[in-house]
Amino acid sequence: MIRLRDLKKFVLLMMSVAIASGCAHTNKTVSLSKDENERYSPHYPTRNLTGFTQGLRCMDAMFVARDVDPLYITAAPIPDYTENRGAAGYGARDMLISALSEMTKRSAAIRYVAFDRSTPDIVAMQNSHPKKKDLRVPDFFIRGAVTQINTSPFSKQRGGSLSVGQVATDVSGAGATTSGSLSLATVSLDLTVGLISTYQLLPGVFSANVFSVDKTGSSDELSLSMTKVGGVYRASKNEAKALSEGLRALIEVGAIELFGKLYGLPYWECLAVIGEHRPEVQTAYEFYDKWNDKRVDSYVFDYLVEENYLSTSASMYIGRNRALSLPFRSAILQLRSELNVFGGPSIDRELFSEIWINKNRRASSPLNRGQEEPLSPAVVLPPIERLTASGGGNSTTGSIDTSLTAPVPGAPPVRAAPPRPNTRRDIQPNSGQ
Repeated sequence: MIRLRDLKKFVLLMMSVAIASGCAHTNKTVSLSKDENERYSPHYPTRNLTGFTQGLRCMDAMFVARDVDPLYITAAPIPDYTENRGAAGYGARDMLISALSEMTKRSAAIRYVAFDRSTPDIVAMQNSHPKKKDLRVPDFFIRGAVTQINTSPFSKQRGGSLSVGQVATDVSGAGATTSGSLSLATVSLDLTVGLISTYQLLPGVFSANVFSVDKTGSSDELSLSMTKVGGVYRASKNEAKALSEGLRALIEVGAIELFGKLYGLPYWECLAVIGEHRPEVQTAYEFYDKWNDKRVDSYVFDYLVEENYLSTSASMYIGRNRALSLPFRSAILQLRSELNVFGGPSIDRELFSEIWINKNRRASSPLNRGQEEPLSPAVVLPPIERLTASGGGNSTTGSIDTSLTAPVPGAPPVRAAPPRPNTRRDIQPNSGQ
């Protein structure tokens, strides 16, 4: 049984903690933690990345490894047909253009034709351009829409409180309260590909996915009441993601699906490298959180020297405050531009994880997962027959191209991407006719 004297000591201890915490926090502004500062970057612009951006880089490497034929494509506006019209924003088509540009940065496999009558100035200038005859009419088009939005499909809240009544003549009561909440919102996107020559949509070449974004909140409160004075200390934290972030993620996944199916490629190999919860990413995050700043800086510095971004004579720090040297910061920005991890001339969690994966888990790197040999075991397809022109006439001769399907010596069989490649080049690029 708790004695009255022990209870008094407990209440006085709570009072001291509340007063000390209150005094400590009222004299300074609320600031972001290191992790929050890296994610939101209020002082430096950052790249608008999702957990699926790595899959676009993987597809780019896959296009290069298979030497696919370039295709010309355009897109209709992607409207929002839900009852919450505009909740996910109105920039879906521009998000798609950015995703296609990222997915073909090295391969140039997809050429987007941005003809749009909503920009009459550009159309007028094109009509007056001396090389207007070079306009290439696209063969394919993308159409789609935001088809479902649910702003509150799931929510959850937990909390608790503790209160103490009068325990002494000068202490009339004390209390403590804590609570946390989570709510989700979902957005769905449907995309398809069709032929401009016939307005026909291609069977099986579609993407229909749903994505959830969350809103979290937590709060704590301590209160103390005395005969002539009382005090309350509160702390809260809320974080909400916009539906437009979920829409961008769906656009990037849709681009991977559409063109993986259109080219008949094992695009699922690139879906395997997306998401922030991959084991290799979590392992990299653990090292970043466990190591001190100097060890993280040294790790990245050594990597940059090994990969010839820095000379062996470069220094890591300058000055007494151990600021990163100019060559070191320049090398960081160069690497960021190549990895498409935009940010400041410093080392953050995302950049470190990219470097750690490239150095320790090369098989999990998007560029390696997109190489010529797929990872899924199964049956090897027969070589694809391509028709090549011969002589000066219109006749053609068939030739067998084994570069796309020939397995590496000693490698296990590989699975072909559904749907199986057909023989009509006007429907499926890189196919036989």
